[in-house]
Amino acid sequence: MPSVSIDTSGRVLPASATRLSAGQCLQLCVPAGTVLHAGAGRIEVSGPPQWLAESWHVPRWRLRAGETLAIPARGWLQVVARGDAAFTIAMPLGVIDRLAGLLAWRRRRVPSPWRHRPQPIADPAPEKL
Repeated sequence: MPSVSIDTSGRVLPASATRLSAGQCLQLCVPAGTVLHAGAGRIEVSGPPQWLAESWHVPRWRLRAGETLAIPARGWLQVVARGDAAFTIAMPLGVIDRLAGLLAWRRRRVPSPWRHRPQPIADPAPEKL
């Protein structure tokens, strides 16, 4: 069975469509919260491996056309096509992208110190010498 490995743990990818022929396998490393959506055909998703009651467990899901799966933990997945299949992979924003978005939002909301000019406070009772 042909196999392809893709390591996507470094940067965030936009939603991407993938087609697999019958029996073809795709292995990829994904962060938690990744969403797989089966567009056509049937796929079987295995992983990521987990410890469960002091034993090794590999969760498995079967998706038919139109079904969606959110991956609960980061790690390696194996996607196998049970017939010709097409699916999309949407990964969540990475930590760096979320931080950049938060800083951009803060810049819009809070004025920068170099743009702010302090105003003198008027003295209600000036001192006479």
